[in-house]
Amino acid sequence: MQELLTFPTDELLKDYEVVVSISLNNESNAVEIEANQIKFQNLLKEAKVKLCELYDEKYCNTLMEKVKPLVDHSDFWREMTPSVVFYVTPDDVFYYKLSVPIHSGTVVSKKPYVLPLIANFQYVSYYHLLTLNHDKFSLYNGRRNKLQKIELPEEAPDTLTKALGDELTGGELNVGSYNGGDGNSGGVFHGHNEKSNEVEIDQENYFREVDKYVTEHFSKPTGLPLVLFALTKNIADFERLSKNEYLDETRVEASPSQLTFNQIQDQTSEVVDDIINRRYKSLVEKFNETTPDYKLEAQYNDLAMASIQGKIEVLLIEDDYQVHGTIDENGQYHEGTETNMYVNQLVHNVLKTKGNVYVLEKASMPSDTGIAAILRF
Repeated sequence: MQELLTFPTDELLKDYEVVVSISLNNESNAVEIEANQIKFQNLLKEAKVKLCELYDEKYCNTLMEKVKPLVDHSDFWREMTPSVVFYVTPDDVFYYKLSVPIHSGTVVSKKPYVLPLIANFQYVSYYHLLTLNHDKFSLYNGRRNKLQKIELPEEAPDTLTKALGDELTGGELNVGSYNGGDGNSGGVFHGHNEKSNEVEIDQENYFREVDKYVTEHFSKPTGLPLVLFALTKNIADFERLSKNEYLDETRVEASPSQLTFNQIQDQTSEVVDDIINRRYKSLVEKFNETTPDYKLEAQYNDLAMASIQGKIEVLLIEDDYQVHGTIDENGQYHEGTETNMYVNQLVHNVLKTKGNVYVLEKASMPSDTGIAAILRF
């Protein structure tokens, strides 16, 4: 069983012999976890019924056994986020812990049902938050505006003295802030050695060590963007030295040195909310400014063909919008009784051709048709 942190991924965009998609909205808290365990168990039963309509019971049991042990995995449910989505394939189980509410349910198909993931990733994806001071750092997993502190191993260079050791040239460093030491000023360096140039050398060497460690142990393995939380000068110095290709343009310009976890999370949340608002407004402006020749709305045949041909740059879908039917391999729409198929196939086609997909609430949709697309050509 593997937790996935980025979207879309190869695992999610491929076809399988069969894949069971299970979406669960969090209905409890860390103390009362039984509600989620019971709901998950009921969803497994629902999924098995759907699966057994297509395959014999032995195959159904073999597939569902892969995820059944999670029912009694108390630690998993105790650490639940607002929602979670599981994908059970013949070979493996993948899951996402999400930071947005979703619709609970099950889908059995050859393609993973990815609609529940869109709202979580459409503006701000998972990220790492690096809170950086001149002589120490901490690292957090970020899911939208929620943070979880990462417990670093003992060998991590999380302090200047640990990172540089005998290579420390400027002497033992301390920092005293103006304004009564509230941690919000730039700080004044002092120590046994007052040579400011040596202090600056230590600072640069430390930032290089931090950059190297975070890049090799976190950014490269996960591919997640790295958001910097630091004083403006420290941000500028770190960005100048950094070789981390995942360092994001998003940043929180403040000193984290005297802040509690909740204060760090609140300040990060403000920046994330601002990003979401700006990107949503930009999306709506782009749609409104696009000429009719480069738009498609509820034209199911045209949307299906355009998705196969890679013409769709942006796809907008109203939350829980469904079209009865399917898309064949030639991009033809066939009306039918199937639900959860057409829209999911459309989304897969758009994502595979590097288009962007957004799931919006009805009041936020710039189109009144429930589904719309901006075309590349």
